[in-house]
Amino acid sequence: MKTVIVGCGEVGLAYAEKALQLSSAPHLELLDPAPASAAVAFADGRGLSLHRETGQWLSGAELVLLATPGGALQPVLDSLLPHLPAGAVIADLSTASADAKRDAASRCAQTSARYVDIAITGSVAVSRAATPLLYAGETIPELLDLFRELGAPVTVLDDSRPGDAMRVKLLRSVLMKGLEALAVECLPAARAYGVLDQLWAALKDVDRTGFTNLLQAMTRTHPRHAARREHEVAQAAEQLEQIGCPSAMTRATEQRFAVTRAAADSSVPADDTTDAAIDWITATRSNAL
Repeated sequence: MKTVIVGCGEVGLAYAEKALQLSSAPHLELLDPAPASAAVAFADGRGLSLHRETGQWLSGAELVLLATPGGALQPVLDSLLPHLPAGAVIADLSTASADAKRDAASRCAQTSARYVDIAITGSVAVSRAATPLLYAGETIPELLDLFRELGAPVTVLDDSRPGDAMRVKLLRSVLMKGLEALAVECLPAARAYGVLDQLWAALKDVDRTGFTNLLQAMTRTHPRHAARREHEVAQAAEQLEQIGCPSAMTRATEQRFAVTRAAADSSVPADDTTDAAIDWITATRSNAL
């Protein structure tokens, strides 16, 4: 299978390197209009063609992996689509927005190219080609097989269309990056108080519960317990501030609980389920606007 990797930065080269190690390695060519010296050395050292521009050489391409900056998606497609054969698969691993990816899928359909939205959900610098992926759009078995051969855990989003992988990735980031920000606010304070090891031990119940189960339980109980939790978070912020540690994330959490507590004075969710809590939060947010 003739495979073209567009964009020879860290992501593109990680996939190229692993692809060449496969027992059934694809016929691989690279495309980058301004390759860095590392990309040139990589291609030269492995006898790969590193193209600076599109052209007739793309006519036999069966699979194109886009590892370009998100903002470059439209001009990259402008350059690629006139040269790709009908039925070519474009797997877009870029960080383009969900709307941009949706537009890209429509453009590809007009030329009979098959477009799939792929979102990278980890650090390629750490995991290389084995970094987890989200997959949205048409199920293309040969593409899924390739990613699995590369060692990448692929989560195929059910009933999805292009753009959904990036949308889910960014929603996931609300949780994961928010948690990271809370961690870097909390952990230095734990060390300053001399209880970092004890904090790690106290968090083991989260491991036993499971992360998604914990999130659902917190959301389900949030409306009815917001007042008590608001008070507890205020105490936690004061404890940080007593030793001069930042507390911005914790104070923002306190404010979120205060909003819920005020809304819960007038109503509570219809029943004790996560979906009911989400519906209630959505409704009270709308009423507050």
